[in-house]
Amino acid sequence: MQPAVKGHLLAFLAVVIWGMTFISSKVLVGLLDPYWYIVIRFIIAWGFLFLLSPRPMKLLPKKQEGRVILCGIAGVTLYYIFQNVALVYGTASNTGVITASAPLFTALILWIFGRKVRLSPLFFLGFVLCIGGVASISFAGGGSGIHLLGDAFALASAIAWGVYCILIAGTESYGLSELQMTRKVFFWGTLITIPPTLLLGEPVPVETFTQGGLTFWGNLLFVALCSSALCYLFWGKATNLIGAVTTSVYLYLIPVVSVIGSALILGEPVTMVTVAAIGAIFVGLFLSQKGNRPV
Repeated sequence: MQPAVKGHLLAFLAVVIWGMTFISSKVLVGLLDPYWYIVIRFIIAWGFLFLLSPRPMKLLPKKQEGRVILCGIAGVTLYYIFQNVALVYGTASNTGVITASAPLFTALILWIFGRKVRLSPLFFLGFVLCIGGVASISFAGGGSGIHLLGDAFALASAIAWGVYCILIAGTESYGLSELQMTRKVFFWGTLITIPPTLLLGEPVPVETFTQGGLTFWGNLLFVALCSSALCYLFWGKATNLIGAVTTSVYLYLIPVVSVIGSALILGEPVTMVTVAAIGAIFVGLFLSQKGNRPV
């Protein structure tokens, strides 16, 4: 298989799984405390990656290890705390749609800090369309304070993922494979999530694990092994094969998967406003991609 074709297939598979993950996570945050859900999910994912590559890893030089720690904070701790709180107060479909705006924030952050990207008026037109689409699906749910709170956390989650994408793009020269780098990111992200979990999280009853049944364990293993461990590996490999910009385009498919899956599995309504909002976000993302050029 040609490397480019392999890269596209891996990126596509990752976003399909990630789109379905919002549905599993919506189920799990109804059974687990959102903070403990992150810790348990990533301990299982890290253990799985360790079994795939059990060789111990030494600390990198201070500056490099510090960047990996920041990747863990942005891509695991903040991204998933914000996402899980969004799922508690909002819907799986809205969270999936809003999170898909992450590439916009990646480009915007790079532009603000003068990091080799040029943004044309097309980018800002696309940005306005995307934010308008996000606002539309938020207020389509009735505009209640709780609903808007969930959507606000989903937007914060998208920003955190944008920061993670910028940070992880600078680690390919550290001499680690995609699997080893993912292990390191998961280790630091999970470790840093534990203190706020102990402070803010609610204890998980033992009965949750012993009596959860297929619904609990099936969803938990899906998000831990497939969405977390394997998809991070797929995404890292795809980025190396076809580049970060091309790979990021596949993120635009996540809301389609999450909205369709949420309607079929969770019975969440799909209104004309939601469809129009998704259309606006897609057009906005397309325009922003055209208006985002390296310098």
